[in-house]
Amino acid sequence: MKRLLCPIDFSEVSLNALEFAVVIGEKENSNLTLLNIFSPKDFNTILGSDHVNDEYDDLLNIAETKLQAISNEIWKISKKKGLLACDYKLKPGKIVDVLSELADEDKSELIIIGTTGHSAYERKYIGGKAEKIIQHTHCSVLCVPENINFHGIKRIVYATDYQEEDKLAIQQLIDLAKVLKAEVEILHISHHDDTIDKAMYEEFKRELMSFVNYKKISFNRMVFKHVAEGLNEYMKEKNADLLVLLNKKLNFLESLFHLSLTHHLDKFTDYPLMILKL
Repeated sequence: MKRLLCPIDFSEVSLNALEFAVVIGEKENSNLTLLNIFSPKDFNTILGSDHVNDEYDDLLNIAETKLQAISNEIWKISKKKGLLACDYKLKPGKIVDVLSELADEDKSELIIIGTTGHSAYERKYIGGKAEKIIQHTHCSVLCVPENINFHGIKRIVYATDYQEEDKLAIQQLIDLAKVLKAEVEILHISHHDDTIDKAMYEEFKRELMSFVNYKKISFNRMVFKHVAEGLNEYMKEKNADLLVLLNKKLNFLESLFHLSLTHHLDKFTDYPLMILKL
């Protein structure tokens, strides 16, 4: 993950996600780009009532000054810790469209966003756009809930359903885990505790261990009626720091949870969620 993209709108939610982006950038020796996407009607809300009567060009200058200051401060502190670069861009337009276009242009490998709920107000800004950002961008996305403060990533849980694509995704995840010095737990949640499912679990584990070279990896299997509830229970029980899912071509998230992506994201608010795209 050498090219990271972090959209910020100066809200606490987006700046909180920026902490995750900076640490990952330091550990991965990445280039980090901060992105502010704006439209004239959004500026007053984003920048505060103090600027309600300012002209559009003045508001744009204020936003750029703030963005440049954040970028400079990150670079000052993090260049000694491994971050290769920290630049910034301001782009007019709709959040999802601009983010998708820039991610393609810059060949970004990971977008880090803060997430909020799904009220009409929240959905206008970056924090409420996670669903569409995941659907309409081609790179992996890390969603950081608004109430989560960065305290390190030491335990990562990857949810698998025994697909071939999982093997490649787990290899990529282990590359990240190595630089973070994090444990990786491969979890499968079954609806039934039957012989066939147990055999599939053991075969998947055997195949994976034949080519994965990482000491801090473990496997687990749970039987739970509802997958999302099982994942939540496991994450809390293990005090895990990050849940990782693979976004497959057949819309893994919706098929796995039998819910719309919006409802799915609403269920994971107590820890960061990474959607991997191969």
